[in-house]
Amino acid sequence: MKLRRLRDGNVLEDGDVVLVRGGDLDPDILSEDAVRYHSIYGVYGISVFAVRDATIDELAQQAPLVRFDRLSLLTVRDVLAVGMRLEPTGRNPRHFTVGFDDLGSGVQRLVSCTHRVVPNAYHAA
Repeated sequence: MKLRRLRDGNVLEDGDVVLVRGGDLDPDILSEDAVRYHSIYGVYGISVFAVRDATIDELAQQAPLVRFDRLSLLTVRDVLAVGMRLEPTGRNPRHFTVGFDDLGSGVQRLVSCTHRVVPNAYHAA
């Protein structure tokens, strides 16, 4: 198992901050991604990017989000309201992992979050 790289002091406290996830919040894809994450780090997690110090448009043009034709937008408030953790992971200061302990309920809680799906105009078909 690998150790996760957590960034100290990088906390999302503003509930209005938008989080971007590539693709739809499809339960099957989220489950696959969470299981893959668990196989590496020993905990369940789903990658998201915080829209801060950049716009959604700017993030949509960058890897990995540019690979997706649609983007799911959530807020920090809504993710925390369903009992998820937001952990600052990786080297990218905008990257966070939505963490949870139980695969089935975690995926369902994330899917149930208030969110909207928008087309990614920068997706290269």
